[in-house]
Amino acid sequence: MQAEHLVGREAELDLATEILRQEGAGAVLLIADPGVGKTALAAEIAARLAGEMVVMRVHGSPALSAVPFGVLAPYLLDLPVEQATSPVAILREFWSQFEKRRGGEGARLLLVVDDAHDLDEGSTQILAELVTAGWARLVATSRPRPGLPAALLQLWYDGLAERLELHPLDKETATELAEKTLGGTVMASTADVLHSMSEGNPLLLRCLLEDSKAEGNLVRRNGVWFLTRALSGSGEGLAEVVRNKVLRTSDAEREAMYVIALSEPVPAAALDALVGRDTVRSLMDSRLVLSTNGPGSPLKMWHPMYGEALRQIVSPARSLQIRHRMVQHLLAEPATADGLLRMVSWALDCGADVDDEQLLQAAFLAAKLLQNPLAMAAAAKVRSEALRPRARAVMAMVNYNDGDYRRAAALLEEGAGFLDVDPSGPLGAGLLWAAARAGMGDTSENIVADARAAAERLASGQPAESPVIRQIRRHTFALELAALANDGHYEDLGKGLEAFEESLPRDEPDFVMNQLFLLAMQCELLTVEGQAVQALEKGREALVLLDEHHDDLLYFSDFILVRYALAALESGEWAAAETALNRYAASSAMGLITFGGDIQALKGLSLLRQGRLEHAGALLTPAVEALRVKDPQRLRRLGNALAFYAAARSGNTALAERLAGEVDAAAAGGAYVEALADLFTLAGREHLNKGSGLDQLRAMPDSGPMHRLPGVLLQNLVLRAELGDQQAMQDIEVTAASMAGAWATGWQSLASAQLGGVGDDFVNAGNLLAAGGMPGPAAVAFDKAAVAFDAEGKRPEARQAAVLRDVSEASLGDAVVHDPHTEVDRSVPLTRREQDIVALAVSGLTDRQIAEKLMVSVRTVEGHLYRSYAKLGIRRREDLGAAVRN
Repeated sequence: MQAEHLVGREAELDLATEILRQEGAGAVLLIADPGVGKTALAAEIAARLAGEMVVMRVHGSPALSAVPFGVLAPYLLDLPVEQATSPVAILREFWSQFEKRRGGEGARLLLVVDDAHDLDEGSTQILAELVTAGWARLVATSRPRPGLPAALLQLWYDGLAERLELHPLDKETATELAEKTLGGTVMASTADVLHSMSEGNPLLLRCLLEDSKAEGNLVRRNGVWFLTRALSGSGEGLAEVVRNKVLRTSDAEREAMYVIALSEPVPAAALDALVGRDTVRSLMDSRLVLSTNGPGSPLKMWHPMYGEALRQIVSPARSLQIRHRMVQHLLAEPATADGLLRMVSWALDCGADVDDEQLLQAAFLAAKLLQNPLAMAAAAKVRSEALRPRARAVMAMVNYNDGDYRRAAALLEEGAGFLDVDPSGPLGAGLLWAAARAGMGDTSENIVADARAAAERLASGQPAESPVIRQIRRHTFALELAALANDGHYEDLGKGLEAFEESLPRDEPDFVMNQLFLLAMQCELLTVEGQAVQALEKGREALVLLDEHHDDLLYFSDFILVRYALAALESGEWAAAETALNRYAASSAMGLITFGGDIQALKGLSLLRQGRLEHAGALLTPAVEALRVKDPQRLRRLGNALAFYAAARSGNTALAERLAGEVDAAAAGGAYVEALADLFTLAGREHLNKGSGLDQLRAMPDSGPMHRLPGVLLQNLVLRAELGDQQAMQDIEVTAASMAGAWATGWQSLASAQLGGVGDDFVNAGNLLAAGGMPGPAAVAFDKAAVAFDAEGKRPEARQAAVLRDVSEASLGDAVVHDPHTEVDRSVPLTRREQDIVALAVSGLTDRQIAEKLMVSVRTVEGHLYRSYAKLGIRRREDLGAAVRN
């Protein structure tokens, strides 16, 4: 039994073995859905007790459920035929077999019964009597439905058995299982996908891991595992599991499963008519089929991956045959999005005809859900010339998200041109085209020039003030404004947005899209100007409007979300940023694969601003690897810079030096994120090599207007302050005074306290920072308060400030951050375990990695490190190396 098979089941294992070792009668009943791990747990229980008891195994089987005493046959080979129906004779012979196995050792009997729900009544009664008489211990596994046989259930009623229900793994435990199975770190967004797709089922999770590795979809780079494309149900591991399930069902049940997998969700009445109600009920009892919304509602496969695997098993000819039988039961217009996608996908697989409108609807929906193969297949089948431009836009969106910017741009330039893809929605296509061109490395100047040239071609021959001409002008103007933002010309952008807003007539069909564009650009402008609270409000307005028209828009969600998230991070609204980033995966786990690197980069920035350095590093280092593969938001250089900074500041020199070369190797993004990337790169260099970045940080505001904008300047000053630049604190007080949001307000308060040097002011600053969700800076403030109070002779206040500091540090969950002013007793040596953990920390391992290496909990590692800091007279993880050498 491999250790990873028991991840998350340690408590149940300990409890079960304790129960079975007790005197008197004892049984453990393990109840769980298929694949959750009840059989593996029963096997491990038996392995633990094999040295103390004689283990005899019994396997329930649907094929033997109607055969009296059939499952006991392996132990009844010496029983005379005429006694084969006598319970007393069977019990005597079974016990005789046990005595032979026991020899003269006096060991007790342990019965291990798998799939007890398939036992026949006679066998069940024999096993129950053995337990009731105290002659045997019992471990039995069963599914919730149809459940345990009555005789075994009676043991529980009588207090002779303990019932343990095993639930699917939570996300943290599923991640632990994945990392132990793979032998390395799994990127957080990939872990989320694996947990979501497996629904915490260990068997399915292991199948997904093995199949994805075999398909080259789950890859490892620099020690980090991540997914490069959507999970499929076509892997051999999952197929084998499903085949085994199918082989254990009747012909009628098998047919029903094929019908459901191909056409789910299936109306219950239609399935009853096709295969019979008893067949459907049997599948539901076996937990192979579920109702979507209670009794009588449409039916679906127990797990989406089972449905996908079954569809791979069914041949095209058989699929077409089933479709012909089901066609009268299928709705012409499916009631749900899933129903529409399944119906169109099934038709395409069979070669059946689908209406162009429905093809385009499915392609559009599939693209938004990031079901890329279906989106491409459906869009490619659209024949209508009137609908082809929109179909090409769908294919362009898929190619863009896959990182094929050249193909995306080419698709949008076909036919009528990207400025006129659809009369109701050309602006979305235009923005997508501009992003694709930028991703190819084109300059804003070239992009705008090509947009203007396309506008002139489209306007040729049109009446001067026709609605089409007015739309083309607005859409071209929008691309010009987007180019200003991309290049950092925010003063010109502000003037342009005012003019753009004045030109928006509410009665034009493109008003909603133009309004969304306006709100998104206003959100970005206000963010860099330091008015993050107002920026966030504009972003919220855009998201509300987007939700009202979500079904009609392409690309706008991605365009708005990244700007909203950056505004939330600038304002210190960490929860709002988290919520926005979680929207990427709200409708499809594929969002975490496509946008996983971008999401983790922005979450890393959030954690750095909160002062959660180690947590940030744990997110950002894997993000570097994912951003190499997919970077639809063009955040790769920022993500690389943040990862480099986190490694350098943590004292992980080897990692920092490796990441240093990644920063400038990435393609450039927009001016704002590039400015942030520059700042974190310089600060990282200073942490890595003193004197190599601080002077350049000081000079950045003189390099151009971009670095004088408050939204950029404050980040510069904060990084300098954290490097010990006292002048930066004075500048923070001035700069932050004109800004809004918890991040700016908290740092302004800390700067004011630093300049005054009064203990009460530091406490106020610490409270403000803590309330704003910034425990790192808050700990610094409270530590300075303790020092100030001590200097003022206020010992009680100093002790209280130290307590507040420790509370803030405890909430960090990683390295403590205050300065080493307190006297400590260095005569106390490190324990052997502390020495081991400190050595691993100095080598660059995170707390999680140390925990895995030493097979202890993360909290244990944190506790040992915290005590080691005190013994070594240091306050920060970065100082461990020097302290150990001294």
